[in-house]
Amino acid sequence: MLYFVEHRSQNARVAIEFAEELMAEGSDVENLLFVSILLKRFEQCLKSTRTLDSTVTDTVQFLADEEAPSVQVQTGVPLFGIVTTQKADPRQSGIEHSAGELATLKAHKRVQLTLVVRDYDGRRLGHGGITVQTDLRFRDNDDHSVPMSINDNRDGTYGLTFVPPHPGVMHLMLFVDGKLLEECPVVLRIHKLRPHYGMYHCCTFCSSSGSKGGTCACGSIMPGGYRGCGHGHEGHPGQRHWSCCGSLQEYSDCTATVGNERQHKA
Repeated sequence: MLYFVEHRSQNARVAIEFAEELMAEGSDVENLLFVSILLKRFEQCLKSTRTLDSTVTDTVQFLADEEAPSVQVQTGVPLFGIVTTQKADPRQSGIEHSAGELATLKAHKRVQLTLVVRDYDGRRLGHGGITVQTDLRFRDNDDHSVPMSINDNRDGTYGLTFVPPHPGVMHLMLFVDGKLLEECPVVLRIHKLRPHYGMYHCCTFCSSSGSKGGTCACGSIMPGGYRGCGHGHEGHPGQRHWSCCGSLQEYSDCTATVGNERQHKA
């Protein structure tokens, strides 16, 4: 960066010195011949200066907690502390997601988002250590924020994780080094889970008080004429699950067929 600044500065000085010498010693004809060339040169210097102002930062940062990966590869001993001229740009940073990913969020199911922090050239930061803050609230109830965990991946990306407590429209505000990202608020639409029509139980034997007619979709086989599942029997998942579809997650979409839904609903 220092070399780039010195190079631009030297070019400007040469153009100015040539113009001053031409004005002092050149004839009118020589001045007219070189005036268009000088004007183009000065325009180039001004253009370079504007570009420099928007892309090169005026600070050099030392990040004491960041690991130096190249040194670790060479020596096998992890060393910490890097020097960087990259500076986070809130206009270039934002949530990275695939098409339709934000349209399939469900209540009570963990949501994982990835924040990508970029510099003023649009390049992803090659390190971590950036202060990331979030503020997540429902649009119709902005008095209470929803907690969110932030994980620094140390490569310019940050994992954002939260569990929506109920359906609705949420607004996510993101701050990088205290500056609000340009794309905020990020709108997240949380949908209802497809309801379960069975029971979230340990086994059919327990949930039905020993009834032989109770059924379960987990596929367990229980001897003695029982149609459902029991602890320790073949096919039992070994943990609590839904009798209608066999899902192990309490907060999940039911995947049972329409016939099974009606059976369990009845």
